[in-house]
Amino acid sequence: NTNSILITATKHNPCPSIIQSTFDNLRNYKNQVLLLDGGTGEELFRRGVPDDRQIWSATAVVHPQHHGTMRDVHRSFIDAGSDVITTNSYGITPGVGFDDHEIEEYVGTAGRLARESVMGRDGDDNNGDGDGNDVCPSTIVLGSLGPLVESYRPDKVLPHAKGVHTYKIMVRALSPHVDCFVAETMSSIEESTQAVEAVASSSLQIPMLVSYTLESQGAIRSGEPVVEGIRRLLDFAKTKEVQLLGIMFNCAEPEAISLAFRNIQSDGDLKTKLQERGIILGAYANRLTPVAPDWSLEESEEAQPMRDDLGPERYYDFISEWNGMGVQILGGCCGIMPEHIAYMRSHLRSS
Repeated sequence: NTNSILITATKHNPCPSIIQSTFDNLRNYKNQVLLLDGGTGEELFRRGVPDDRQIWSATAVVHPQHHGTMRDVHRSFIDAGSDVITTNSYGITPGVGFDDHEIEEYVGTAGRLARESVMGRDGDDNNGDGDGNDVCPSTIVLGSLGPLVESYRPDKVLPHAKGVHTYKIMVRALSPHVDCFVAETMSSIEESTQAVEAVASSSLQIPMLVSYTLESQGAIRSGEPVVEGIRRLLDFAKTKEVQLLGIMFNCAEPEAISLAFRNIQSDGDLKTKLQERGIILGAYANRLTPVAPDWSLEESEEAQPMRDDLGPERYYDFISEWNGMGVQILGGCCGIMPEHIAYMRSHLRSS
């Protein structure tokens, strides 16, 4: 039975204590920050991996000659100060032509490469056998669950059952390698519930984060207001008994993310509910010029242009603003480089 195979427990190498202790600290000490990595795909291309307009950053996973560069990119963010790296599984989807078996293989490879990038960085292999399983490293590995067809396109979201089926494959493939899942760049509540349901189906009880992409006025790309959308997500996650640790916004203009947080700040009932549930807020914006509502990777002939006004100093202005609104998980998405992360780390430390 295929479905039963997909939710069968596999060995989970990372130990859960790093996630539990990290989020306990964030809840107990509001001045604490968890620093994510930046835009993996753009950093791969900057280092010479071809920008394949069909499978995008998945090129670095599918072709073994790029695996060394993939590890180097993960390590560059760790060296810059990231507390977290994210698996490069975002682009391994049915929407670009991968079948179920390829998704399981390549998503698992992305998880393995991320875990290997953490090995030995924190003195985590005490017996020298190279397996990295002796104690928990201090760097968290997030397992990326991205949109299955197109980013930014709520109209392209798969039917619920089909989406859950595919996310289950990804969850199973990533589980041996990750500390936590992140459903990221979700363009609608429906899209995010598919990922939540898939994580809930695993017997390993690995926690998760959910992150939404926004339109320019601060609503979720589907047009759903963030306040109403978050309430729906909280209810769904509770029903499915998923350990939801945080809600974030990503791959959107930083100005839109600021608007979304202001809407949350103005809703006292939602703020209370988030606090009672122990939900930590997060954000990692992109450096892209505004992305049109009908944009698609399939039809794009070249990469979306980058803004020239979001260098490390200017981007940190937004980071500081969000942190001042109680946002504790911070990082970057497309076009946010190790240089941005290093600037954030030094200034967050000093402040």
